[in-house]
Amino acid sequence: MMLSHRMVKGAIDIVFTLLVVSILSFLLMRVSPIDPAEAFAIRNTLQPSSDMIAELRKELGLDGPLGVQYATWLNHALHFDFGKSLMNNKPVLDQFIATIPFTFRIVALSAVLQAVGAIILGCAGYMLRYRWSGIVVRVITIACISIPGFYLATVYLDIVAVKLHWISVVGDESWLKVWHPAFCLAVPMAAFYGRLLTGLLVKEMEEDYVMYARCQGLNENYILFRHGMPHVLLALLPNFMQSIGFTVAGATIIEQIFSVPGIGNVIITSVINRDAPMIHFSILLLAAVFMLTSRMSDAARLWLNRDAIRGNRE
Repeated sequence: MMLSHRMVKGAIDIVFTLLVVSILSFLLMRVSPIDPAEAFAIRNTLQPSSDMIAELRKELGLDGPLGVQYATWLNHALHFDFGKSLMNNKPVLDQFIATIPFTFRIVALSAVLQAVGAIILGCAGYMLRYRWSGIVVRVITIACISIPGFYLATVYLDIVAVKLHWISVVGDESWLKVWHPAFCLAVPMAAFYGRLLTGLLVKEMEEDYVMYARCQGLNENYILFRHGMPHVLLALLPNFMQSIGFTVAGATIIEQIFSVPGIGNVIITSVINRDAPMIHFSILLLAAVFMLTSRMSDAARLWLNRDAIRGNRE
C-alpha cells in the first residue's frame, strides 16, 4: 500500500514538474527580445519586410495570445506531437529520437568511467593519506574537480586530434569516437566522487565493527575491501544515480566540441537558431531526465533504508 502510494505521488510530482517547466519555457521564449519568427525570416531572407514577418508569425501560430499558444502546444504534446523544426521542417520528436543513441553511449560509458575512476582515486586517497603521495592524489583530484569540462574537452581535442592525429574530428561514429567525450565528461565527476569516497572511507573505518575486526587479527586491506568499501559504495549509490542527470546536461557542450551528432548538438544548434519548437522539447526532455534520475535515487535510498531496518531487526 505504501509502495503504490509512493508511486502515485511520484507520478504526480513528475507530471506537475514537467507542466511547470513547459510553462516557464514558453514564458521565457516570449519574454526574450528576439522574436523566433523574425529570426527565422532573417535566416532565410536577409532583409525581410514587416508584412513577411507578420505572415510568418501567423503561419507559425505565434500571433495569438500566449495562453492560446500554450494550450495549443500542450494539446499537441499530449498526443506526442511537438511540432516541426523551424530549420528543416522535420518533426521535432523524430530528430531527437535519431540522436538519442549517440548521447546514450556517451552517458553510459561516462558513468562507468566515473565509477571506476572514483573507486581508484578514493582508495588511493585513503590508503596513501599519511604519505607524501597522498598529497599528490589530493592535488590531482582537486585540480580535476576545478577544471571545467568544456575547457578540458577543448584542450584534449587540441592535443589528441589536432597535434597527435589520433582521432578524427568529424565522420567517426564508432565507440572509439564516443570514448573521448565520455572521458572528458567523466574526469570532473570521478574526481569529485573519489574525494568524497576518501572522506567516507576514513569515517567508515573508524566504526566499532572495524575495531572488532582488527582485534580479531583480520588484514587491514581485507577489512577495507570486504566490509568498509561495500558500505560506503551503497551509501554513495543514490547520489551517483542522481548525478547522471548532470552528466546528460554536461554532454550538451561536450558533444558540440567533439562534433558528436547527439542530443546536446541538437540543443545547441536549436538555441543558436532560435528554433522554438526544438527548444521547448529540449527543455522538457532535460527536465524529464532530471526527474527520472531523481526518482531512481529516491528508490535506491528507500531500498537501502529498508535493508538497513531489516538488518537491525535480525
